[in-house]
Amino acid sequence: MRVLVTGAGGMLARAVREEFARRGHDVVALDRAALDVTDEAAVRRALHEHRPAAVLHCAAYTRVDDAEAEEALAFAVNAEAARHVARACREVGARFVYPSTDYVFDGRAATPYHPEAPTSPLNAYGRSKRAGEAAAAEAGDHLVVRTSWLFDGRGRNFVTTILERARRGERLRVVEDQRGSPTWAGTLAWILAGLLERRAPSGIYHAANRGETTWYGLAAEALRLVGVPAEVEPVTSAEFPRPAARPAYSVLDCSTTEAVVGPIPRWEDALAGALRAPR
Repeated sequence: MRVLVTGAGGMLARAVREEFARRGHDVVALDRAALDVTDEAAVRRALHEHRPAAVLHCAAYTRVDDAEAEEALAFAVNAEAARHVARACREVGARFVYPSTDYVFDGRAATPYHPEAPTSPLNAYGRSKRAGEAAAAEAGDHLVVRTSWLFDGRGRNFVTTILERARRGERLRVVEDQRGSPTWAGTLAWILAGLLERRAPSGIYHAANRGETTWYGLAAEALRLVGVPAEVEPVTSAEFPRPAARPAYSVLDCSTTEAVVGPIPRWEDALAGALRAPR
């Protein structure tokens, strides 16, 4: 099928381009310079020109802490732009795929969040993504796919930052009282392809690597895998204040997704794969 990927310069979009091309699909990848998703007319032109079967809307505002001071911009990109793309998808008959986040939850649960669990974001970024989820429904045929703690073995993300700082001999202090499911961008791209190829019914899906850990646990495992001798100090969220509040627990229940695409790998195996993958 022909798939159009927005935000093609980002971490997830890169993984999506590679996964869909590997499967033999026709990928039209548009970065910000090629398509400003906040420009409704430009969005409509692009979709009418390329006539994709599906749009993977990877363009997003992802600076969680900055969003506290730039909430209007976060909503413009994550919600209003999503509405532009969703409406254009309806016009051309394309399936709309909207990647979302575990940060739509408040973290008060003690068991993994089901896709139908009530949302209550703690920060501006989460609120903007929840609004984007609502906008996605305007496409009619749509998939909202929430993920968590996205990482890769290349580019700029938590894992690569920890490894860079460790190699420079910097002091590492990492939060240990937030629990989630680290997810490799490659795993998420594989899940998105599976959901589309198997014609998953419209709705909300959760997509994360199996298992759970803390940010401290993720950092320690990344360092172990690459053999960097660095000490990591576990700290509490209170000791490491950030502008945006994070949920203390945001593990996602992915059973509905696994019923469609099959078993999802554990986060430890995904991390090892990401660190082995070509840069």
